[in-house]
Amino acid sequence: MELKGVRGWLLLLCVTLTVLDPSAVLINLFFVADAAKPYFVRHPGFFRLVLVNGVVGIGLSVFSLYAGISLWKLLPGAVGAARGYLRTVFAYSIIAPFIPRLVGSTFHVSQDTFVLACLNSVFTIVYAAIWYLYLSRSARVRATYGDSR
Repeated sequence: MELKGVRGWLLLLCVTLTVLDPSAVLINLFFVADAAKPYFVRHPGFFRLVLVNGVVGIGLSVFSLYAGISLWKLLPGAVGAARGYLRTVFAYSIIAPFIPRLVGSTFHVSQDTFVLACLNSVFTIVYAAIWYLYLSRSARVRATYGDSR
């Protein structure tokens, strides 16, 4: 069985990085911004929160596209770019539940909302860690891109 090439799990990672992750961020951004509009006037801190999350989300989407296209096109440094994206997602997921406080939002964030944000962060951290481990240990990745450790 030929391991070299963008197939199998590596293809799934490329599709995830170039299509699924950016689409999820943009869809979430549009729905959240639309649903939150009525609160922006009464709670300017809430607007800052949505704005910061939106800017970070768009930045992560661009990074995701770059990493995914680099992997798909077998560009030099592609594995490093993908790992960098996954490390960034990991780090952002750690601070994401605390962003309302960091941006000075006075909008009431309930304990339930904080717990859901933490749960979302845990799932995102697990997602990033699994793909990072895949990039680090996959025989297909090594055969396709060389040993990039």
